[in-house]
Amino acid sequence: MGAIAAFVALVVVSSATTGGGKIERIQEISAEGRTRGSATAPVTIMEFADFQCPACKRFAETMGNELEEVYIATGQVRLEFRNMAFIGPESVLAAEAAACANGQGKFWEYHDKLFEGQQGEERGAFSSERLVRFAREVGLDEEEFITCMESERYKQMVLDETEAGQEAGVNSTPTFFVNGDLVRNVQSFQEFQQIIEQKLEEAANSP
Repeated sequence: MGAIAAFVALVVVSSATTGGGKIERIQEISAEGRTRGSATAPVTIMEFADFQCPACKRFAETMGNELEEVYIATGQVRLEFRNMAFIGPESVLAAEAAACANGQGKFWEYHDKLFEGQQGEERGAFSSERLVRFAREVGLDEEEFITCMESERYKQMVLDETEAGQEAGVNSTPTFFVNGDLVRNVQSFQEFQQIIEQKLEEAANSP
């Protein structure tokens, strides 16, 4: 047990010193529609991801599913998705498209479709034509989606969120804030689980 505690402290505290805790500006940007889990969950995980990032795709399709089953569905964890659209222009377009999907109540369906549609960085995977096709495939109103994209309604939000994440110490994806502590380079669900369990214990023992 002592070894686990030491491991968790090393991962979280050493990461936090690089910028963790500076999340006030991030929290000013609404994550409505981009969350999973109970609003009263004792642990909140803020995930920063880029839709072009292969590691983010792997997280969504593996650890993300385990997180859902073990912690989110049981009311212990709330997950917030945040944009770190920094790989290239297609990152911004994909994030805008996901925000437009969120406007129609289908953020997570579109989130999954974007990761499914990855084809390498800046290789046309998130061209306007493909983004519209994805919208059609998840059942969005196509005309409304196109209007949203052409207006660039959510572009500034995406840019602001990316900048806020960078100010808070995010320089790779996926990066997480677990109850405010910055965590990166988590290689397995077991490692993530150790961090979450420590935070659950802290929450249970707090006054």
